[in-house]
Amino acid sequence: MRENNSRVVRGAAAIAVLAAFGTLTACSAGSTGTPTAGGATTPSSSSAKQDQTSGTASTRVTGGADALRANGDKPAGEQLCATARVGLGVEFPVQGANDQFSVPILLANDSSARCTIQGFPGVQFQKGNGESWDLVRGDDPIKPVSLAPGESTSATLVFLSAGTQEGTSHWAPDSVLITPPNTTDTQRLAWDFGAILRQDAATHPGTFVRAVDAVDYGNK
Repeated sequence: MRENNSRVVRGAAAIAVLAAFGTLTACSAGSTGTPTAGGATTPSSSSAKQDQTSGTASTRVTGGADALRANGDKPAGEQLCATARVGLGVEFPVQGANDQFSVPILLANDSSARCTIQGFPGVQFQKGNGESWDLVRGDDPIKPVSLAPGESTSATLVFLSAGTQEGTSHWAPDSVLITPPNTTDTQRLAWDFGAILRQDAATHPGTFVRAVDAVDYGNK
C-alpha cells in the first residue's frame, strides 16, 4: 500500500481550501435517490457550509467494496479514470429527515491526463475487530463527469446516525474504505461521525451511497 498525501477536506463548499485537493467541477442540480434495495431518500444539500481543513490523510489499501460492477458504458473518446484521490468533504454532515445525514465523497483525478469518472464508488465501513459493512447503491442515473488533471467531482455517502450509544444495531466504525468507480484504488479514511444504525440485512436500508454528480454541493 502507498500513502496518499491528499487531505480530508472539511467544509462542504470549501472552494478555497480545495486548491490542495482539486477544484470541484461539473456538479449538477441535486436529485432524490433511494437505495438499490429501496428505502429512504438523501437529505438536501442546501445547508450553510464552512471552509475548514483537516490534516488527516487517506491511505491506499487492498480490498474494500466492489466498485467495478454496473457503472455504465465506457464513454466515447475518453478513458475512465484508473485512480482518484479520495476525501470527505464536510466539517459536519448535512442533516436531512430524522437522523439521516449526507457526506460528500470527493474524487480527484490524480493522473496526468483528462479522464472520466462515472457511477458509484464502493464504500465499506470497518471496525478494528475486523467487522465490515459494504453499502448498497442508490438508484441514481449514471452521469459521466470529465475531469482534467487535478479536477474533482463528488459522490455522496448517506447514513443513519445512532448517536453515541453502541449496541446490536448501533455500530461505531473506525474507518471507511472508499473505492472510486471503475477502479480497484481503495483508500482508507478515519470515520469521525460516530455510531451509525447498522442495517445491512434490511430490505430498505437508510445508509447507502449515491452516484457521482447526483447532488449539487454548490461547487463548480
